[in-house]
Amino acid sequence: MRLATILVIVPLAALVSCAGWEVRPESAIIMAPADQVWNTTLDLLRERDFKTDLQDNAKRDVRATRDIILRVVYDRATPTTTQKAQHRIDLSVRSGGEDRSVVEVVYRVDRLVEEERAFRFLRDLRDRIAIQAGGAAPSPPRR
Repeated sequence: MRLATILVIVPLAALVSCAGWEVRPESAIIMAPADQVWNTTLDLLRERDFKTDLQDNAKRDVRATRDIILRVVYDRATPTTTQKAQHRIDLSVRSGGEDRSVVEVVYRVDRLVEEERAFRFLRDLRDRIAIQAGGAAPSPPRR
């Protein structure tokens, strides 16, 4: 009995201790001034239909969300129901020196961190800055 209690308590204690861990943001260095990267970031979020929840232009921090409709159920007996997935971005742009910026992003889908989407957003931002600078966007890697 005592062994069974220990086997249950230890995993529960591990789960509780993990709940307080901070999420590590994905980051990228972009070779452009922080103001340009910040303005391009806001444009990219608007183009992708993100709604700004919190925005601090002085600190260059933004939290934005986007609801993506997965399924709409129509039924005469009940009101229409919609299943959505909420995408949320927490992003900051910091100056990393002359003509260099550090961008950090945490991308969540319904509260789960999505690293692949964070990397995609950073790649798209880097490509957009390269195009603005007059260069071509790098071609995707071939498989």
